[in-house]
Amino acid sequence: MSIKTLNGECLCGIVSWQMKGPYEFFGMCQCSRCRKVTGAAFAANLFVKPEQFLWRSGENKRGEYTLPLPNTFGNAFCNKCGSRVPRQTAKGWMLLPLGSTMEAPNISPTLVQLEDHTEWFTKLNEIV
Repeated sequence: MSIKTLNGECLCGIVSWQMKGPYEFFGMCQCSRCRKVTGAAFAANLFVKPEQFLWRSGENKRGEYTLPLPNTFGNAFCNKCGSRVPRQTAKGWMLLPLGSTMEAPNISPTLVQLEDHTEWFTKLNEIV
């Protein structure tokens, strides 16, 4: 398996980054917090070690919101366009919103938070 390099940027392009595999974890989370922060049925996040991550531009153009302790949930965003951008987690990993890249990583996703999901998403095939 080759080590794949991915590039990402926010909607307006001010904040950009690069990350290099191998990737640690590709999580598709459908918990209520991830749904709120993305406005979608789930968040697609890729996790890498800090040494595998490089800010290309705009690191100082980011905003960040972290829930008060003991929580570790947070969100980082471009101050101009509001797009989700990478952030360092409380455990030291870099969390990257995968939707901000145009390439696919060479790692399969894992669906997380099965107990906290929205019924309309899980029953989508019954609606269509």
